[in-house]
Amino acid sequence: MDAQMKLIEQDFDKVLVAGSIKTAMKESGSGSRDLWQVPIEQIKVIEGLNPRVFNDAYKAHIRSIADSIKSEGFYQDQALAGYVAKEEDGSQSIYVYSGHSRLAAAKLAIKEGAELQRLPVVVSTAGLDLEDITVSLIRGNGGKNLTYYESAIVVKRLAKMGLDLEEISRRTGITVALIKNRLALMAAPSKLREMVANDEISATLAIDMLNKHGSKVLEAIQGAVEVASTEGKNKVRKAQTVEKTDALNRAKFLKKAAPQLYEAADLVRKDPGFASLSQDTRDKLEKLLAEIQGDEGKVQPEVDPRQIDIEDKG
Repeated sequence: MDAQMKLIEQDFDKVLVAGSIKTAMKESGSGSRDLWQVPIEQIKVIEGLNPRVFNDAYKAHIRSIADSIKSEGFYQDQALAGYVAKEEDGSQSIYVYSGHSRLAAAKLAIKEGAELQRLPVVVSTAGLDLEDITVSLIRGNGGKNLTYYESAIVVKRLAKMGLDLEEISRRTGITVALIKNRLALMAAPSKLREMVANDEISATLAIDMLNKHGSKVLEAIQGAVEVASTEGKNKVRKAQTVEKTDALNRAKFLKKAAPQLYEAADLVRKDPGFASLSQDTRDKLEKLLAEIQGDEGKVQPEVDPRQIDIEDKG
């Protein structure tokens, strides 16, 4: 598991102490219209808060927003949500808790030449606590929806904060059953979580495999990964975890057991009782021996796993 995933999965225990909005804005040199116009360099990110996985899909999302900013500017109706916190030294800091993608895209656009110095920020500290901020990662997401895995990270954080399943459900809008599934995913082996995060297998299929195979889930999924690979696919689908995996395993067995199968069949052919078998049975056995032996006298598997042709139902 890479460092970024370890960071977003670790226990989030940041302590936020509400500060003074007016003082913070004065200290940062922010201007006010209908929204606070905050210098970009004064907007801080709480390390580990954003549950996004920085995979290719998310990078493409940032790229798209950055291109829009360069072309159309930063839309004022897409303001960031900020929290003013009082630091230990008495200073005031402005942290973004909603709008991480827009902030990252703005910085990328500036790096590529966009003339952008300030961003609109809506700031509130009245009654806002870490639970509210964590819930907002799901509820207040006005941009790209969190993936199943990313929302599972948020659900786990809320559970760690002491919220029971019913309360998490009420506040996030996710049913209790689906909350249980998310928590089950976060308790799964790290390799499986990583596959879900990278969209190599759907969260629904991963959970289904967990329920069916338990501690042997990685072994079961590895078989499906091999099947997907033979088909030139990067994502495991349901059909590959059932029919095709079974077929591939049978093919592997036949390849491994071919020498023993040939030896056993040859003994039957040499047995005195072979002549008493029906002509049809003898013909089939002779044909099988010829196929196993191969054209060059080498024992060959009867089934080539790359030629398994089962309809993909997933």
